[in-house]
Amino acid sequence: MKKFIKAIVVSVLIGSMTTPIYSTPIAQDKIFPSYTGIKAQLIGTNVNVRAYPSSNSCILTSVSTQSIQVLGQNEEWYRVKLRGQEGWIYKSFIQVVEGEFIPYSKILGEEVVEYGKQFIGTPYVWGGNDLKKGVDCSGLTKGIYETFDIDLSRVSYMQAHDGKQITKSELMPGDLVFFDTSGNNNGQISHVGIYAGNGQFLHADSTHGVMLSNLNSNYYRKSYVTSIRVIPA
Repeated sequence: MKKFIKAIVVSVLIGSMTTPIYSTPIAQDKIFPSYTGIKAQLIGTNVNVRAYPSSNSCILTSVSTQSIQVLGQNEEWYRVKLRGQEGWIYKSFIQVVEGEFIPYSKILGEEVVEYGKQFIGTPYVWGGNDLKKGVDCSGLTKGIYETFDIDLSRVSYMQAHDGKQITKSELMPGDLVFFDTSGNNNGQISHVGIYAGNGQFLHADSTHGVMLSNLNSNYYRKSYVTSIRVIPA
């Protein structure tokens, strides 16, 4: 019984001592160190390390069989660190134990989309720049990207020149998609949105305000013009 009481007293004392420790950033860093990754083995030679988790992304370097650190995963890709540089390698080229403990790693484009979704329901206002009170299509894209220190032109047809042109099959969350909504689709850009993944894009609709729409719907499939990637690779 005395041992039990003593254990309780010690536990209470330890618990009471943790409050000031958590209150200091330096101590918190010591208690919760940054994630350093899980050691893994690379399979094969001349394996491409890419800037984004996509086979269409630019190649940062090529590596051969060696031990690497896996920092995260996104769909079929692992985010890795080797020789002080971070990049993405297709999962089939990496042998890792206890992969279920590897955290999901968001790419910047996913963070852009996640941030933008909070403005769903904001009314459409022609020439509007206020993400909460009212925006038009290019005001929405410009306002969202400004939060991530990426500057876009103010109107949609000019935004189409603010990044690297990509094909529809290369689309990743955060890419910009452009449309000719005149009814004839002569390639004259008049509307823009942010690709959100899974065939959807976020945009400011002139009738319904900020919303998600299906890129492959009959209307947007016919009015689609081009896409660009504005997030630095």
